[in-house]
Amino acid sequence: MDICAGTGGFLIAAMSRMLSQCTTEAERADVKRNRLVGVEHQPNMYTLAASNMLLRGDGKANLYQGSCFDEPNMAAIIEHHRKGEPKGSMRPTVGLLNPPYSQKGEGLHELDFVMTMLDVLAPGGLGFAIVPVSCATGTYGKRELLKYHRLEAVMSMPPELFSPVGVVTCLMVFRAHKPHKNTPDFKTWFGYWRDDGFIKTKHMGRIDAGRWEDIRAVWVDSFVNCTEKAGESVLHRVDEGDEWTAEAYLRTDYSALTQADFERVVMDYSLFMLKRDFGSAELNDGDGDDSDMDEGDN
Repeated sequence: MDICAGTGGFLIAAMSRMLSQCTTEAERADVKRNRLVGVEHQPNMYTLAASNMLLRGDGKANLYQGSCFDEPNMAAIIEHHRKGEPKGSMRPTVGLLNPPYSQKGEGLHELDFVMTMLDVLAPGGLGFAIVPVSCATGTYGKRELLKYHRLEAVMSMPPELFSPVGVVTCLMVFRAHKPHKNTPDFKTWFGYWRDDGFIKTKHMGRIDAGRWEDIRAVWVDSFVNCTEKAGESVLHRVDEGDEWTAEAYLRTDYSALTQADFERVVMDYSLFMLKRDFGSAELNDGDGDDSDMDEGDN
């Protein structure tokens, strides 16, 4: 399920993934007809999403045009079912969400979208949301989320993931309808996923430099098994008053540091100080008192 479907990217990727796991034509037909559902508010985006789904073989794109906050749309998803089975039997078990950022208006915060997604999921379902890192460091919405759902993991994403837009993001993972407060000893897994092996190019945006497949394998394995590794991942108990970022809790493996690391940091710092001083000198040169200029000077 994607309640902010856009052009259908998440749903198409999910369909491809599920189809690759099917072994019979009946299973493939079931995926296309019943196991993909989304909502998109903007009519033009909705049209693109439906077209994209159909062009990629989805025989019945279960897409709803309208706001994800509209009760009829959410009720339709909750009551989604297959012919011959009781209503609610197909309530989504996985939610994928990239909500609109920095929306103005009450109830339009990024975490309001996350809460709506989680409320619709089946009990025990997993909700994944890519949100600005400010959602993890701020306080808005955290209390309500943890009151009803459990924070399973947070991953710090590459800083240029949405280049050329400069927003820095993180990926939050929740277990729907399993209140975080009911498991006070639960430790959330935090991953530092800043380097995905992609590089930014002038005309093609971010492209794989040949490292992504290996990096992805390590990331998925560490997330699934909640592996702790100094500088990369950590388990930590958090509540609504804490920061939900890996950077706040990661441990540094000092044994891995070398003389070259030290020299590189000193060099970077020296260059920073040189640039700062050089810039200040240029600024001062340009701010001289011109009161002694000749009358004819221009």
